Order: sequence, then C-alpha cells, then structure tokens
Amino acid sequence: MLENAALLGMSHEQVAASLAEAQPVRTPRRLSSGALGSLRVPDALCEGAHFEQTLFFAHQKLTQMDLVLISPGAEEALGRIQAALLQSLRARLGPELAAGDSASWVSADADVMLFRSGRPEHPSLRVVIKQRQLVDAGEL
Repeated sequence: MLENAALLGMSHEQVAASLAEAQPVRTPRRLSSGALGSLRVPDALCEGAHFEQTLFFAHQKLTQMDLVLISPGAEEALGRIQAALLQSLRARLGPELAAGDSASWVSADADVMLFRSGRPEHPSLRVVIKQRQLVDAGEL
C-alpha cells in the first residue's frame, strides 16, 4: 500500500505503466479538490484484506489514492483488519495522530489517513494517501 505512495506526482500514463492491474474507472468521481478519480485497481491486497483502490489525478498528476475495504464482513472482522492496518502503519510511519475511529500520519511528501467509513449498519475501512500540499500563510 505505502509503496504506491512513490507514484504520487506521476502522470496518468506513468501510473498506468507502473500498475499493470490499473483499469479506467467507468464513472469517474471528482473530489472537492478538483481531482478526478480516473483509474482503479479492483483488488489491492493489504495486510491480508482486499481493497478497491481509486487513483485521483489533478493537473495531469496523481494526487490521491483511496483504498476502500471490499466486503468488510462482521464488526469483529472489521476490527481485526483495522488493528492489523494500524500496527502495520505504526511500524512503518511511527505513532499516529488519533481522533475517534481515525488515525493519520505524515510520511515524506504524503499524508496517510485510516478511518472507518460507510453507514453504521454497513461500516467499512478507508485508507487515503494524498500528496502533501504546503500552504503559505498568505494563501489562507
């Protein structure tokens, strides 16, 4: 999962060439940032769990990757997967900033977030890896 963070900043063509399993998205989704989700990896394996990965591009460069757990199953299974992801991310990135059911890290030029998503009766896990954007105080 984190190894793909090296793709951030690459063009659509470079990412497609680097990820053989990437496919075009049927109905692209646009984020509030303007980034367009135009590629997907239908089954990305991470810590033994299966995720659907969507790759978002802005200004012709990869700016964000979203991974959503496929078929999370019962609450107990979801808790186990979340704990495994937390352990793995802590081992690679150090202690997290935690708030409720979410955790985040800063890694080089990327922000990494792990959180629960979905409806209460159908919870899921989501991992977001996005290119870090530093903003000058004058731009706020």
